[in-house]
Amino acid sequence: MAGLIGKFFSILSGAPEHAVSEGQNSTGKYLAQPNDPVDLLFVKKFTDGGGLFVYCGSPEEIVENLRGAASESGQRQFFVPEPHLHPWFLQAGLKVVKDNPLEADAMASTCHAAIAQTGGIMISDLQTQGLKFAQLPDIHLVFARVSQVVNSLSDGMAAINKSHREQRPRAIITLKGKMDESVMQAKVDPNKGRQVYFFLLEDVLFPDAI
Repeated sequence: MAGLIGKFFSILSGAPEHAVSEGQNSTGKYLAQPNDPVDLLFVKKFTDGGGLFVYCGSPEEIVENLRGAASESGQRQFFVPEPHLHPWFLQAGLKVVKDNPLEADAMASTCHAAIAQTGGIMISDLQTQGLKFAQLPDIHLVFARVSQVVNSLSDGMAAINKSHREQRPRAIITLKGKMDESVMQAKVDPNKGRQVYFFLLEDVLFPDAI
């Protein structure tokens, strides 16, 4: 996974892959730069908080990285409420659970937006089959288009308002890495102990149904 993270940083910055680590401070976190693009800012914030990031530039990379995430998490059965994601999992040789999250210890969904300022990922009941945060498995794979990475929470809400005028979400959830500062400091936070993988895909790779 680390190699893929490095690959993405190098794509955005135009720097060779080995130069990625040069932007780290003494604690190992990436230092944001004034001219960083919004998607790079999100990746830095998200991975600093313990989230796991993967960039996929082709259908083959999606399937390969799904196998890698399954192997790393130790899970082969995934609760996937959105049918348009099923083919990727089936191609990766993974079992898809369509209706009952209790039959799986991991899940996958799309998202509404990824917020650069907070490293949070906005999903809602439209992507979770109406389940509440506490009902979701502790391992969550999120798929997003590059164009869904935005700067602020207000930008994320604007994206939701624009794309879901007919069917508005009733409950919006924000996923974060379990080591995110706000998660660590909160006495109770549904992100505690949650492992989040963020798969960032080029827009053209998404099925039309999404």
